[in-house]
Amino acid sequence: FDRWSPTFRICLCITLIYVTIDQTLGYSPILLGEDRTQRDSDIVATIYFWKNTLRLLFYLFVVVVAARTRKNIRMRYSIPERQCQGCEDVCCMLWCHCCTLAQMARHTADYDTYAGYCCSETGMPPHAPSIV
Repeated sequence: FDRWSPTFRICLCITLIYVTIDQTLGYSPILLGEDRTQRDSDIVATIYFWKNTLRLLFYLFVVVVAARTRKNIRMRYSIPERQCQGCEDVCCMLWCHCCTLAQMARHTADYDTYAGYCCSETGMPPHAPSIV
């Protein structure tokens, strides 16, 4: 777990920065006002542009990180690609990310024997053995 700890912290920081900026841009006083001038409309359009650009970049970041994680899981357990040779991990994350994340979670932990555990290093109770 120690080698993954910095990666988790970096991803957590990026996520917190994204959420903070996204929420800050959403509560601009100009966006909330009724009486807008043309200049205000231009500012609102610029804010929306940057907010949506930030959302797209964050989405792509999540897709890349999860696809790399899925690829590492597949390589570790010698699971071959069955569809979309060479880009199956990215395709799975783009088209069905909820299913893909659930699949990765089920493959790396025995949830039938041990219940998930919030705020632990592995997501499992402290006494549960590590599968990975």
